[in-house]
Amino acid sequence: MSDPGNLNTPPPPPPLVQEGVEVEATTIVAATVKMLTDIATATVASVTEITKASELSTVVPFTNTSDHTYRKSTFVQTVAGEGIAGACVWAAIFITCHQIYQYLRFYTNPAEQRWIVRILFIVPLYAFVSWLSLLFFAYDNYYVYFYAVRDCYEAFVIYNFLSLCYEYLGGEGNIMSEIRGKPIKSSYFYWTCCLAGQSYNIGFLRFCKQGTLQFCFIKPVMSVIVIILQAFGFYHDGNWSPSEGYLYTTIIYNISISIA
Repeated sequence: MSDPGNLNTPPPPPPLVQEGVEVEATTIVAATVKMLTDIATATVASVTEITKASELSTVVPFTNTSDHTYRKSTFVQTVAGEGIAGACVWAAIFITCHQIYQYLRFYTNPAEQRWIVRILFIVPLYAFVSWLSLLFFAYDNYYVYFYAVRDCYEAFVIYNFLSLCYEYLGGEGNIMSEIRGKPIKSSYFYWTCCLAGQSYNIGFLRFCKQGTLQFCFIKPVMSVIVIILQAFGFYHDGNWSPSEGYLYTTIIYNISISIA
């Protein structure tokens, strides 16, 4: 017989309702986890793209095709090219320094050997300066200063070579005694066609010497002018624009070299 006091007690919920609540809670948790996973995945993907973009901008910077300072434009500007150039430079320096040492060790003819030693110094200087210009090729202004040092010593070498030639021939006095009064051979090949009918004299010899030495003066002066133009932004190597100094310095160089 049942207890009459239990008539007002509600019956327990059916099992289907409890199962429905558990299923709904599981669905909400799964949806939340999926949403968080998608957000994390998107964040990681964004960070990855940003990292790749920064690495790409660091490895391959923006370059202007007209910019001659782009480092990877030629083989000689790569690490391998610079390494090969450096090996050749140091080989040339070692060989030339050995030759200079031999001349100084057996210094038996100072009148000629002093000019030869000065001329030989152009090899290590020219090679090392050219290598430095290659290493700092990406910097527009550096090569101008390297070239200035090279050009000044090159002018000094021209003077020494002319003096060595005079020394080989016995000096100006001996040269003049050998050629004085002899007619100048007219030749279109040697550009002496305008001197037909004239003879060798001391004035002609001095004119040849002055024509050579003017290059020794023009070369360092133009190097200083190029540095000044570069500082004010009016000189860019290879720019033939009339508003740039490269055109005019090239013309002056060619005239001076032709006269020399």
